[in-house]
Amino acid sequence: MLIALGTEAAMKGYQVRYTLATKLVNELVEAADEKQLNKTIARYGRVDLLCIDELAYRELDRHGAELLDGSPPFGRRAILH
Repeated sequence: MLIALGTEAAMKGYQVRYTLATKLVNELVEAADEKQLNKTIARYGRVDLLCIDELAYRELDRHGAELLDGSPPFGRRAILH
C-alpha cells in the first residue's frame, strides 16, 4: 500500500522518497554524531512525500526515534508509514 501511494504521488508530479524506518533512524543518529544532522534533515525535507516503511514493526533506537520525532522538516511534509 505504501509503495502504491508513493508511486501514485510520483506519477502526479510530486517528489517522493521511500526509506525504511531503521535506515532513516540510523542515518539520523550517524549524522548527529558527525554534526551533520541539519544537512541530513534538509535532504529528506526537500521531498513532497516521505514514505517510511516498517515504522511500526521494529523497535527503534531511542535516541534515533527522538531525532525523527523532533526534526522540523518531518513535521511540515507529508509522511506515510
